[in-house]
Amino acid sequence: MLNGRLYRLSWLVAALALLVALLTLETPGGTPDPPLPPAFDAMAARGIAADMATVAPERVPGTAGDVTSANWMAEQMKAVPGATPVRRQRFSVMTPGGRVVTENVFVALPARSGSSTQGALIISAPRDTPPGVRGGESGSAVLLQLARSLGTVARNRPVFVVSTGASTQGNAGARWFASRFSATPISAALSLDDPAGATDGIHVWDDAQDGSRSIPMAAAAEQAAQRADAPLAGYPGPFPQMAGMAVPQTSGDQSAYIAAGIPSASLAARPQTPLTSNVALAKEDSLGDAGRTAETLVASLDQADALPGPAAGVVINGRELRPIMSRIVILLLALPILVASIDLAVRLRRAGVRLVPFMAALLWRLLPVVAALLIGHLLVTAGMLAGVAGGWPPLAEAVPFDLPAVVAILLSVGAAVLTWVAVRHRAMRRDAEVASRAAAGVIALGVVCLLLWLASPFALLIALPAAHCALIATRATRPWQVVGLGLVAAAPAVLLVWWAAGRIDRGIPYSAWYLIETTVAGGRGIIGPILASAVLVTVWSLGSLVMSRVRRGLVAAGPYRPVPTEDERLARRGRRPMPSLTRRGRKRDAARDGAVGGGRS
Repeated sequence: MLNGRLYRLSWLVAALALLVALLTLETPGGTPDPPLPPAFDAMAARGIAADMATVAPERVPGTAGDVTSANWMAEQMKAVPGATPVRRQRFSVMTPGGRVVTENVFVALPARSGSSTQGALIISAPRDTPPGVRGGESGSAVLLQLARSLGTVARNRPVFVVSTGASTQGNAGARWFASRFSATPISAALSLDDPAGATDGIHVWDDAQDGSRSIPMAAAAEQAAQRADAPLAGYPGPFPQMAGMAVPQTSGDQSAYIAAGIPSASLAARPQTPLTSNVALAKEDSLGDAGRTAETLVASLDQADALPGPAAGVVINGRELRPIMSRIVILLLALPILVASIDLAVRLRRAGVRLVPFMAALLWRLLPVVAALLIGHLLVTAGMLAGVAGGWPPLAEAVPFDLPAVVAILLSVGAAVLTWVAVRHRAMRRDAEVASRAAAGVIALGVVCLLLWLASPFALLIALPAAHCALIATRATRPWQVVGLGLVAAAPAVLLVWWAAGRIDRGIPYSAWYLIETTVAGGRGIIGPILASAVLVTVWSLGSLVMSRVRRGLVAAGPYRPVPTEDERLARRGRRPMPSLTRRGRKRDAARDGAVGGGRS
């Protein structure tokens, strides 16, 4: 069925274009040197952290500890020199446990160089903690001490100093603040997410829940750490970056600013994970490293031109593959599938084969998956499963795998099974079992891959191995080849779950459940999951045909022929019975026609 020569030629063209694309790698631009060396007072910052830990050790959004910490932050901000009066933003946010009310507390530091027309800077720190967790005071401590230092020096840009609430609930506080200052141009935002805990270096987070990233801001933060002589953790490799853009999973407030189009990054003392256990009070050395890095970064941004906006780029060995080139590279990786789809569409059209019945069969196969997603979403609405937190995936603690979760899984699977029983005959009609069904599956695979590339290119990158393996499997001549292709097809999904396990600091089995549940709950959008389900169903359809041939011992007979045989043409016109798929039926066909197999390949 697959034109092997054309497929290999497409890969050759794609490989040459990929080499050209890799030549476009660029080093992210830097920022100017700050006019003065950092003078951060780490001892004073440690005193602030100790006071906050005493006043409100636990600060779950909407609780008394959250209110106490907000009042305490407001009192501390009153002492910032040169600042405007303290302002507070009260807001409510929907959480898996119900709606809670919390607030942001902030002051503004006007530019000291006259009436500045340059965009403002946001410096924020999340104030809240997850239930049962103590710690995270270093962010607020560095924020307050940095504000006191900035209030005594001249600046080109105004600065907002913000203590955000509900960071653990979809970063709702940062999103609320960013949305309320849409009329004020913002050049960049820096979030301090417990940057001085127990650490092997300062981690820089630069990704968002919408799949975009702020690579120039991350580069500026790393450069600031080097200038401040602070230890710096390694930057994530290509696969974690691509996984984070395919299935976004982040807990930092930088996500909210990036989603608003603001270049942003978070400084943290841990990899990209939420606070999940009690953290001891930060040491003075760690506070000094984090404070000097933040102060150097703010001073550099104050002198720099506007940074490029967030986009979906990739950093490879310290060099950036630009967003447009990233999209082109992914399209090139899908080029052989698209070429095979066009080739088969032309061949079937010339042979007079109608594709509508085959495409309809694929749509019938998609219905069970849609039914399972719909039932799961209804169970979320009914409160049987955890919902979203501020519209985004909640923390792992809010998505338990308990008895209601098991019942919800059984109900969703049951809905899928019942739907499949209802549509099975339509999805597996005999006129859809001819070899041309496989060709139609390849055509549908090309169309869905193209749509997924338009909607979420990096999600397509995760699905491409399975798509290529399904395509190659139609030419397999040995059962072991089919098994090997199946393992290769499943590898990206396994790696994705493994990556998510690191992001939420949980085991692999639970991480698989977490990804599925948060997707069903609507925390990851609608279009991407539906298109990913379409890819899954199309690959499943092709795989079922191949496995059927494996069970019948027909793999060694060669690949499918996309153009139907004369027997299949006559059968479609009603002049001859359709060749049977069962062993007894094939014997009956052989006895009738005098030929084993009834004309099937």
